[in-house]
Amino acid sequence: MNIHLSSHRNRFLQPLNVHFLPVLMNTMNLKGGTAVIIDILRASSTIITALHNGAKRVIPCATPDAARQIRAQSPIEAVLLGGERGGVIIEGFDSGNSPTEYSARRVAGKTIAFTTTNGTQALLKSVAAETILIGAFINRHAVVDRLHADQRPVHLVCAGTDGEITGEDVLFAGAVVEALHQMEAATLSNARRWLPNDCARIAQRFWRQSIGNTSISDGSGELSSRIESAMRDTHGGLNLCELGYDNDIRLCSAVDCINLVPVWDRASGELS
Repeated sequence: MNIHLSSHRNRFLQPLNVHFLPVLMNTMNLKGGTAVIIDILRASSTIITALHNGAKRVIPCATPDAARQIRAQSPIEAVLLGGERGGVIIEGFDSGNSPTEYSARRVAGKTIAFTTTNGTQALLKSVAAETILIGAFINRHAVVDRLHADQRPVHLVCAGTDGEITGEDVLFAGAVVEALHQMEAATLSNARRWLPNDCARIAQRFWRQSIGNTSISDGSGELSSRIESAMRDTHGGLNLCELGYDNDIRLCSAVDCINLVPVWDRASGELS
């Protein structure tokens, strides 16, 4: 009887799922839901920055050759090749995977054919979702607001690094879960809205342990500093430091500085 009553209550809650790696999720469960692709260091942050700085579109590509083919089919000046393998720029590409390489002067009005080791692969594994968004700390508030206004199941998809779970992606997933929890608690009715899976609960605890108690409205420099400190000790953060991209960790730790959420268009295969 208790099981029956619990299941009856849970039918009316909105699933809030965190997936620590794309290979750990059943992609068919994404049908009808909203997937947020999380590759904090650095694909998510770079895509958001590029579109914020005026890029016309970003086309996620599975391979470097697929990106090259897009440019071959377009006026060469209209398409930039961007991305990395092993954290470094792909030979012959215009830009790597650092937000610093996607300034307005460089990308305004351009199409970017983009491929990365982890982030674009996570997106392409999530195509069963009804809606696919790109999330990072730099657009955290905009992502949370959009999810809060939606009525579909939510899937926070962590890209990881080379098939391993990375703390920076889990940290952001936890930040989103915490923010949605705070917004739920702030409603006048005491009714629960979200049904987090175990990974969402783990991510939320990781956020609280790493950062402490924060409000969704807290976009202070102190919060960004705490995020940066936490990310410097993660798998992805240590990799970037070894490659000499430690400044990118600081850039990707900035909170709520961009009010834009890239959305993937199924028909065109583009993010805009």
